[in-house]
Amino acid sequence: MEKQIDYSSYAAYKETVENLTADLKSLLKLSEEISLVNTAESIRETLEKAKDEHFEVAIVGEFKRGKSTLINALLGQEVLPADVLPATATLNRVTYSTEPYVQVEYKNGDSEKVEIDRLEEYVTKLTSESEKKAETVKEATVYYDTEFCRNNVDIIDTPGLNDDDQMTNVTLSIIPKIDAAVFVISANSPFSQFEKEFLEKKMLTSDVGRIIFVVNCFGTFSQEDENKIVETVRARIGKYVMEKAKKVMGEDSREFAVYKRKIGTPRVIGVYAKRALTAKTIGSQELLEQSNFPEFEKALETLLTQERGVITLQILANKITNSGTEILRSIVMQENALMMENDEFMEKYNAAIKEIDDIRNLKRQEFVKINNAANQVFDDLKPVLDNYWTNIEEAAMEVIDSFQMSSDDFKKDQLKIITSKLTEKIKESIEARAQIICEQIQNSINNAVSGEAERLQEFEDEFFESVARIQEMFTISGRVSQNGGMIDKIIGAAIGSYGVGGLFLGFRESGIKGALLGGATGLAGFYATYYAAAFFAGFFGITAAGPITLCLMAFAGIAGTFTSNFAVDKILVKERIDKYKSNFKTQVRKQFHEMKLNNDFTETVRRQVFSSFESLKGKIEEETEIILRDTQETLDNLNDLKAEKNNLSQKEMERLHIIAGTASDIVQDAYAVRRTLADEAGS
Repeated sequence: MEKQIDYSSYAAYKETVENLTADLKSLLKLSEEISLVNTAESIRETLEKAKDEHFEVAIVGEFKRGKSTLINALLGQEVLPADVLPATATLNRVTYSTEPYVQVEYKNGDSEKVEIDRLEEYVTKLTSESEKKAETVKEATVYYDTEFCRNNVDIIDTPGLNDDDQMTNVTLSIIPKIDAAVFVISANSPFSQFEKEFLEKKMLTSDVGRIIFVVNCFGTFSQEDENKIVETVRARIGKYVMEKAKKVMGEDSREFAVYKRKIGTPRVIGVYAKRALTAKTIGSQELLEQSNFPEFEKALETLLTQERGVITLQILANKITNSGTEILRSIVMQENALMMENDEFMEKYNAAIKEIDDIRNLKRQEFVKINNAANQVFDDLKPVLDNYWTNIEEAAMEVIDSFQMSSDDFKKDQLKIITSKLTEKIKESIEARAQIICEQIQNSINNAVSGEAERLQEFEDEFFESVARIQEMFTISGRVSQNGGMIDKIIGAAIGSYGVGGLFLGFRESGIKGALLGGATGLAGFYATYYAAAFFAGFFGITAAGPITLCLMAFAGIAGTFTSNFAVDKILVKERIDKYKSNFKTQVRKQFHEMKLNNDFTETVRRQVFSSFESLKGKIEEETEIILRDTQETLDNLNDLKAEKNNLSQKEMERLHIIAGTASDIVQDAYAVRRTLADEAGS
């Protein structure tokens, strides 16, 4: 009976991860027992990465939307300071610990451990002293014993988005690094102009799939009005998101069709956070249900475990099947090779070494193709890059041309104000234009890398066919092995129940592709659009930066250096509006020229393109060499053994049978996980 896989809740997900990790540890021990050094080292690396695996959830929104109260409601007690005035002034992380305390990290690199009841002295704006202290703080981590964080979930409280520019930038910088975001909106003013602009201009298109929008402060409206508010917010978000996606991907593109289908309706939930906190404090289930908080908590749990967590499960299950089949193959080779005559073994040994060399030559040819693909992507982007600064400058000129002015604006005191307003509008416009261009560029890179991963499936098939041929070389033709084919029966049991019907230990299992790249490549397109590219990269083990890095680099070269120093005093008050705008344009063009000289955007994109493809090559190189090196080392060890003996002892056979049986069971369980993940991703 196929093992059932469940990751629908925090507890079930955690149990599945623990089971997969335990299986990997067992395989590590088995690989060490049969001297698969490279396989063992690869398993250790995977286990090390999985050891600290946890979810990070950021709570974001404008100031005074009830973010801290919502976090306290999640935690079930008042942990973070909340006030009627803008309170949070730093990033505050809440993580699990049986000992409650706060670790404060300062911007200068220092750190300090403080009592938890002194937290507001370091992270709030409630007093002039605390605000001054908060300006020196990089992040405060609150260690606390809460049921929510016990599920390996860290919560990050962020400063209000429009409290001040510096704090807004702090919040923006962390969004790409987290697993999910909760965007808090007030029911009393559902969807302000800032929130609209934030979605349209600041949020990456790929971020939206991992955001839950919470409309807070329900309980003062009728049920009918609450439903209307939620539906209005949902409709607006859907409109803004899809309009931007069209710009980034192209309305008629396959990517947009997938995006539209997968994103679907934005998650928007109405809650009364304060009532939920009260309910949890006094233990009232009825009051908690009235707050609608359980619906929000379930949505967050689903997002983390069934959508984000599936990536971790896929990576772990894939490593198990790769490593487990490597162990089984090695055992088959050892048993059969030691039963051969020396001359027959040496003939096949030399043929196997040649096959390994041929595989490496084939891989080098594939790497040339990957390099060509990277060059092609960069060449295709050349027109966009050549026109980048012109495009950005046009956005600025459009703002100047459409900027409304009157004769009153030329009064001495008013002119500086008008100039400042115009400058801010220009900055907003060029940031928005730059972000769209950057997302379009990154979308092109993602599509190309994903396409190359699909193309590499042919090489992957050839690779495993070649490895299978090496194993087949050591099949004892016309004879029955001493164990009556016991190992072969064990291997057949490991994969037979899944209807594999292909070569090499189940790597051709229906619906399971992309073994060298971390999992089913059919999932790649889904994650490339549904989550930020950072997740897409993580899925393949690729280290290339995502679109946010590209966009932030661009913004650093634009908004960071664009100023309002337009020599206002030199502009005569009596000059006509068109003369003023003409002078303004001249000053703007001058700044763009300087920014272009100081910011090589083309080189930034070139590095992004080639690092993405280099990471793809690196992953292929790493995974194939683990198998090839262990195969060659197994052959070399067998060659040494052949000089000493021609047969396995009964004790050695029994040991190998036990190892093979254990590995077989583990591989079967991992296939069940992979099948479940593949089936649910395709549904």
